Amino acid sequence: MAFGSDELMVRFRAAIKIGGAVSQPGPEELSASSGYFGADRMEVGWWNVYRPEFLPLLTSYLGVRPNSSVLEIGCGTASLSRTLARSVEGLTLTGLDPDVEALRRGTSLVAEDGLSDRIELVEGDAYALPFPNEHFDTIASQNLL
Repeated sequence: MAFGSDELMVRFRAAIKIGGAVSQPGPEELSASSGYFGADRMEVGWWNVYRPEFLPLLTSYLGVRPNSSVLEIGCGTASLSRTLARSVEGLTLTGLDPDVEALRRGTSLVAEDGLSDRIELVEGDAYALPFPNEHFDTIASQNLL
């Protein structure tokens, strides 16, 4: 699937509902029961909220498969890793970030979500990865680039 393909853009627009007069939902409209992943964990200033209809497109684009491994570079509080772990069966994730405080908060959220057996957060630098070559099936980054 090419990034610039018309099919991908059609799927993307449908997934995030561009084209209609849909405004960004506010915190009062986002809840765990509303189906928005991450809505119950919104942090001040961050909108790491995932529309459920967008997740199949995201996992397809990343090439994430069940029972595979993903490295998330610049994971912060692991919102992407937690979302992917809840969305893809058997997926194991490693989050890498130099910010110890973000990792501390992320580790707490991972534990609260019951995902400690599938997500590990590691302090480290994206320019000096502490992993051997070809250790992960997929590498992702949400906020680093």
